[in-house]
Amino acid sequence: MMETASQTGEIREFFDRCAETWDCLDRGRPEKIAAIVTLSGVKEGSRVADIACGTGVLFPEILSRNPAFLLGTDLSEKMIGRARAKFSDGRLRTVASDCFELRESGFDTILIYNAYPHFPDKKRLAEKMASMLRKGGRLMIAHGTGRAAINGRHNGKMTGRISWELRSAEEEAAEFSGLFQIDMTADTEEIYFFSGFR
Repeated sequence: MMETASQTGEIREFFDRCAETWDCLDRGRPEKIAAIVTLSGVKEGSRVADIACGTGVLFPEILSRNPAFLLGTDLSEKMIGRARAKFSDGRLRTVASDCFELRESGFDTILIYNAYPHFPDKKRLAEKMASMLRKGGRLMIAHGTGRAAINGRHNGKMTGRISWELRSAEEEAAEFSGLFQIDMTADTEEIYFFSGFR
């Protein structure tokens, strides 16, 4: 499904409204975040992108692996404003931008955490992520809870406007298989992810 400019605007406005209280909500237990970052292969000296980073829930764990560079980007300027207020690190750069407008490339790892249902056009997302990764780089799309809970959060009148139902990890991963070698999936009550390398 192609994302429209109107949908992008609605998504941005929604997260701008949520930014002030976002950190009061449960964004995943530290051990799950550590496991996801470990599985994504963040290594010392690597270049990492955190797409739809929100207020930076992954930043401490990623930075603990001592990457050379971490790009945190989010559609919402207010989410990025909160992230900038919380984190100051010479390895970190935060940008308020639609990820499709980014010109950065050569990343070793890209993570999309707790944000995937807000990307309706999976083919376009796969192409953009592939263009940002170096050959052999890894994409990790993950949630710190199970699919039923995620879909339960994303129902109601905004469904199809700012979020789209999450299918099984295998079905979602299939959208990326033409550009990525998918080698990890999990779809349980506790965690959801799929990952592969370019």
